[in-house]
Amino acid sequence: MNRVVICISTLDRPDGLGRILRSLAAQTIRDSGSVDLRVVVVNNDPDDPRPASVAEGVAGSTGLDVEVVAEPRRGVAPPRNRGLGRATELTGDGDLIGFLDDDEEATPDWLAEMMRVKRDHAAEIVTGPVVPRFEIPPPAWVISGRFFAPSERPTGAARPWAFTNNVLFDAGLPHRLDTWFDEGFLRLSEDRHFFQRLARTGARIVWAADAPVIDYVPPARATAGWLIRRMRTVGRCVAPLRRDIDGTVHATVATLAKSPVWILIGAATTFAGGVGGGKAMRVRGRSWIAYGIGLSEGVLSSSRAGRPSSVSD
Repeated sequence: MNRVVICISTLDRPDGLGRILRSLAAQTIRDSGSVDLRVVVVNNDPDDPRPASVAEGVAGSTGLDVEVVAEPRRGVAPPRNRGLGRATELTGDGDLIGFLDDDEEATPDWLAEMMRVKRDHAAEIVTGPVVPRFEIPPPAWVISGRFFAPSERPTGAARPWAFTNNVLFDAGLPHRLDTWFDEGFLRLSEDRHFFQRLARTGARIVWAADAPVIDYVPPARATAGWLIRRMRTVGRCVAPLRRDIDGTVHATVATLAKSPVWILIGAATTFAGGVGGGKAMRVRGRSWIAYGIGLSEGVLSSSRAGRPSSVSD
């Protein structure tokens, strides 16, 4: 029997945590008896008793095996490292580790499909689409601009990296790396960095098109301001991402060369949006400008590299 340990970091989202745990308890593969499914919840606020209470309630009503551990250091990397550390203690050869977020919901066949794709395509890592579900209907330009549209590619397609919002991988892979999630990335890209480095060790990453998870998007994210700030933060993460993979000189030259290109493309797109292209085009253009600025900041300012451009990001 395979043991599968799913790691979930949580902070101030008791309702979301309950939703993702209940969706894991409802996985169809549990009915077959072929999987020992366990969940490790990492509470990023040890003074908050709600995660433990939610986990206990779901475990009691569904039988899901849930363990709650605490990580006092705030951010995204520390709790993920804490969860991964505990998962490696619980797993052995032939077992699997996965990550999901506390604002998501796994579809009923998610785990079964992830395991099938992993087996059929002989992959060490499997990742899949994240489908948005807006808590309230967003502005029309958000939909027309496809700002939250999930990635579309065929099952089995090779990927250069994965993210912790929908991933399953061999439990032995973390032992290939000296460090796991880099705490220099405060809000974004530490997971891409982790899986890129695993890919460099020879781990194969493939796509599972029919293993989506649902991402619940709050109104605060379906705004022009948030989307633009987010792209600036993404830009800030490119240089430190590439530095470890491609070397300092290559990362610096390549990133600085792309920065003015994105700013010019963004300016042209913003102008086009202003003369008839609509708000979606204007926001897209401003996002590309912000991305270009972030690229330069990530290279030229070590204090900003890997950091969010706003406390709300």
